[in-house]
Amino acid sequence: MHSIFKLSLTHMKGKKTGGRQKGTPNKATAFSRSVIQDILTDYISDEKQFKDDLKKAGPIHRLEIMVKLAAFVTPKPQSVDIGLKSSTQKTIEDILKGLSEENEE
Repeated sequence: MHSIFKLSLTHMKGKKTGGRQKGTPNKATAFSRSVIQDILTDYISDEKQFKDDLKKAGPIHRLEIMVKLAAFVTPKPQSVDIGLKSSTQKTIEDILKGLSEENEE
């Protein structure tokens, strides 16, 4: 009996037999996000309370809060790859010049 059980476990390894389907959102995570969003929306919509609390925070904490909030209203800089190549690469002008010289011959 033990070897049959072992065989069935190795045969089923890697196959999904139940639970939520791939791509289905986790209900607990969705609920938690919804609750947190509601709390934050209520808190920030009470502008006076939010500003009062911000003023009560120490200067370091106030700066940390402002930096974190700034991420929501300013775009993050993206790194750009300039892709510098060696000087042996031909430019379009070089290619066109070479083609025109071939046609003259």
